Amino acid sequence: MSNSNSTNAAIILGYVDPNGTQFYGYGNKSGSINSQVDQNTIFGIGSITKVFTTILLADMVNDGLVKLDDPLQKYLPSNVTIPKYSIQNMTLENLATHTAGLPEFPDNFCKDYWNNFDLNHTTEYRMKIIECSQKYLPSELYQGLANTSISTEFGSKFGYSSFGMGLLDNILALKSNMSYDDLLEKKVLSMLGMVNTSITLTEEQKSDLAVGHINGDELPMWNLAPVMTPSGGIYSTANDMLKFVSVNIGLIKTKLDAAMQESHLIRHYNGFLGPNNVQVSDNNSGEGFYVGLGRMINTNYGSEVVWHNGITADGFNSIIAFNPSTHKGIVLLSSADHKDIDIANIGLLHKEGFANLIWNLLY
Repeated sequence: MSNSNSTNAAIILGYVDPNGTQFYGYGNKSGSINSQVDQNTIFGIGSITKVFTTILLADMVNDGLVKLDDPLQKYLPSNVTIPKYSIQNMTLENLATHTAGLPEFPDNFCKDYWNNFDLNHTTEYRMKIIECSQKYLPSELYQGLANTSISTEFGSKFGYSSFGMGLLDNILALKSNMSYDDLLEKKVLSMLGMVNTSITLTEEQKSDLAVGHINGDELPMWNLAPVMTPSGGIYSTANDMLKFVSVNIGLIKTKLDAAMQESHLIRHYNGFLGPNNVQVSDNNSGEGFYVGLGRMINTNYGSEVVWHNGITADGFNSIIAFNPSTHKGIVLLSSADHKDIDIANIGLLHKEGFANLIWNLLY
């Protein structure tokens, strides 16, 4: 990024290993606030939220409340139409591993906008997405499910789906009789001391929020509809996210250790295509791309890097990545859209430049 910083973005990088933590920041919280970002500045983490959703699932599995192979019919209201493939039923594990055959978003969720999301990078378009996606109801989510046709066997093919994560948490919330916010706070955030991580920010926290950008323009905060927040609605800090990473790599011991380890297990080859439909995986190199419970997993002859990225409508993009065997992890948060500063895709295209430096550090 040049000194002129035409994106008006800020970036914070956090690194943890057995020797401790380090933080490096660049840029201000916003154009109107002459305050540089640090480890306690709040950013949108987008789809990294999915990692928290699947931790809740793994924890409930360990508590005997649900099973990964349970069909959705066991938990959703009887009047909800759930698509099948032949005689197969869609399961909780299918939702958590993106192998349920669901599209990224329901067909009735801001349809006119999401269908062309990656093709429309204007500020005006992004403002419409932010406004539209605030109003989606659980009844509409169920109708979107009923509208969906499944064309592949469950568990046979990876297809990234925010839709599936929204459904998954809807089920966990029904089973626990708690909202996603309350479930997240009780089961994860309070236990890990993640005091500045939330979906609904307090006024004090809003004063520590970096402002997201696209095309150098500031964007308002994305108040994603509650039924979809489990797929991308969390805001957090580098400090809090390194606490989360530290638990994942065993530097901090908690009651969630078993759930963390369960979520790291490879469950499916993901066959990821990177930007411009470039095949990312190269089996001849020994590297593989897989999915666990809500996690992406890169392997290289026995060594693993577990990661997830995040992109938000309100102009943030981010990644967390860690290597459980070397006990090293990074958090990288930016207040710019991935179109302007592509941090989110470091996990996919990590062969060159800064991304390669990070991956070599973790390995």
